[in-house]
Amino acid sequence: MDDETAKLTICNGRSKMSVGLIINPKSGKESGYGLKLAEILRQRGVEPDVVEVKVIEDFGALQNMMDDFAAREITTLFISSGDGTVQAIQTDIAERKKFAQQPALCLLPHGTTNMTAADLGFSVKSLEKQADFIIGLGRGAAPSDVRKRPTVRVVNPRDGMTRHGMFVGTGAAWQGTMFCQTDVHKTGLKGDWATFATLATALFKAAFFKANPTDLSRIDRPYEMEIVGDGQVKARGGQLMYLATTLQKLILGVKPFWGGASGTMRSTIIGYPPPNVFRWAVPLMRGGEERKVPDGAVSFCADEVLIDTKCSFVIDGEFFDPPENEPLRLEVGPEFSYVCG
Repeated sequence: MDDETAKLTICNGRSKMSVGLIINPKSGKESGYGLKLAEILRQRGVEPDVVEVKVIEDFGALQNMMDDFAAREITTLFISSGDGTVQAIQTDIAERKKFAQQPALCLLPHGTTNMTAADLGFSVKSLEKQADFIIGLGRGAAPSDVRKRPTVRVVNPRDGMTRHGMFVGTGAAWQGTMFCQTDVHKTGLKGDWATFATLATALFKAAFFKANPTDLSRIDRPYEMEIVGDGQVKARGGQLMYLATTLQKLILGVKPFWGGASGTMRSTIIGYPPPNVFRWAVPLMRGGEERKVPDGAVSFCADEVLIDTKCSFVIDGEFFDPPENEPLRLEVGPEFSYVCG
């Protein structure tokens, strides 16, 4: 029996598991999945000593909720939300260190964007079955699928608040996410469909309209940056985009990383001008470690990355500005356990 399973087993007839469920009802454009799940638990008569349920009505109350979970020694925390709430909870756990033992997380993909959950989320979509699983853990059952992954620790954004996410991007990655949230989501598309629409729009322009570095309406334009990984300069000058993640796959299942699978935090830089869409779009997004890539495309692993740019960046769907007088610093964060099934 491994250490993770041992923590979650029943000992002497009494459960060593303490389960919490935290719901952001505004995730997923107020889809209501989290509140429906809470209602299923209520109808089944689940007591707080089996599953402690909290609903985020005001994000300012998140710290108090997490303090209460820590005081109750929650060992598994189910999160009904999108990527932004997961990032906020990981940051709270990692930075404030209120838990005597860091809880395992179970990500329920109930948000508008669920990139983290697509890789590390709970595998069952049915709310009834999610409730069954939550109750089972609350009564001492052990999960069969627990995965471990560190965060990307974003040390010094301009507002001074360190954050722990799973994906960081700047350049076209930031601009594309902004376009997705401001233009695509208002059409009613969300999740993978919204991402697909954003990607299709960008690729169409890149394929059929000549690159124009001065056109600020285009996602595929140059963004000035210098990127240093573990002390080595990886790129300098106008770049199309920079990505960093500890996930094994991104939304739509793409894997735009190569050249260092053994590393923890993977980075990819796509240079400007953008490579030919018809020739390089698929190889850049899918393939193995030895895939052929265009000139100006660099992928590497590093424990620390410095990004000197004036461009804004995105962490798990949330937007932040870089520091004013120094490079943005990314580093490998603490390891979390994710209950997937």
